[in-house]
Amino acid sequence: MTTPDPERLRALLSDVDFPCDRAELIRQATAHGADDSTLGHLGAIPDSTYPDLDAVTSACGEIT
Repeated sequence: MTTPDPERLRALLSDVDFPCDRAELIRQATAHGADDSTLGHLGAIPDSTYPDLDAVTSACGEIT
């Protein structure tokens, strides 16, 4: 999988109130029109609470 572009993630997750969990990230990304690849990455990150967008971006970067 290609890692989502950090600026695209920022746009998709602009309404997220951090900290939040993976399910909320997926809900927000879906609501903002995320593509299947981005949703796949968000679905593959650990089911955890993320303190900020940098943590989400980092987790997405660890998916192979």
